[in-house]
Amino acid sequence: MPLKDSLPYRAVRYGFRLPGLLYTRFVTQPQVDRWLKGSELVLYVHDPERGLLRPVSRSERLKWTMREGLACDAVHWLDRVEPLLSVEDVVFDVGANIGTVANWFSERASVVHAFEPHPDNLEFIKRQNELRRTKNIILHPFALGKEVATMQLHVKGFHGHHSLGDAANSPTVGKLDVEVKTIDGFCGEHGITRIDFLKIDVEGFEKDVMVGASKMLDSQDIGVVLFEIREKILASVDSSAASVFAPLLDNGYSVFGLDGRILSGEELVQPVDGDYLAAVDAEDVAKRLAESDLQFI
Repeated sequence: MPLKDSLPYRAVRYGFRLPGLLYTRFVTQPQVDRWLKGSELVLYVHDPERGLLRPVSRSERLKWTMREGLACDAVHWLDRVEPLLSVEDVVFDVGANIGTVANWFSERASVVHAFEPHPDNLEFIKRQNELRRTKNIILHPFALGKEVATMQLHVKGFHGHHSLGDAANSPTVGKLDVEVKTIDGFCGEHGITRIDFLKIDVEGFEKDVMVGASKMLDSQDIGVVLFEIREKILASVDSSAASVFAPLLDNGYSVFGLDGRILSGEELVQPVDGDYLAAVDAEDVAKRLAESDLQFI
């Protein structure tokens, strides 16, 4: 065995390194964290392969991402649904958060309507659009739901968890009155006759968004719907997976997973948590899904 691989040699080497490691962990890194938290510097993690650009405000998140080699916002449906998009498509991003995925859509579609009610998230989207010189994202500063109203947005500690109810994703730290419109009303007002791809990420209020799109669903003028099911979050706002599926199933849509398998029977009542798609021509759409080796972060 070479000397450098022997246990005594490695122990001595580690002993020399230990003071530096401890100093970095307990002195340098906390100072960097405090400086970043108090500065106006915006850090970005970039995934050049997928064109994702995400701002991060905590150095620990940045270190973790860089150390593991994971893509920023690497939700595993990005690669899978890419073949479903075309350069002529109209995309609705409902719950656009800070615009990372909206910008991903914008590089693959004609126009992206991004709906986001939280003012801080809106500023992030505007900043990212300016940074990337994005021209085909139309930003709408309100939420979408089942009816026109003013509702309270439950503000969470994490920017991706804000919800129109006290969803069980993270603690509520404040409340904000926001304007709510419907997809049907918005499309009628703006002369939109078809939505090619509808992405919904609204922390438990997926059903309300779909109820507000009842006319578009009834006429089957929505091509593909992408949404998530998290039973704990749905239950916390008096909703359920079955109620989310109902507006789709009632209008001739089938629900299927990212693996392309169409749900039936008990799976439509108690599905496993995850991301789902819906389409009228589900079998054909499912065949077009791509593979992905992305890890979820």
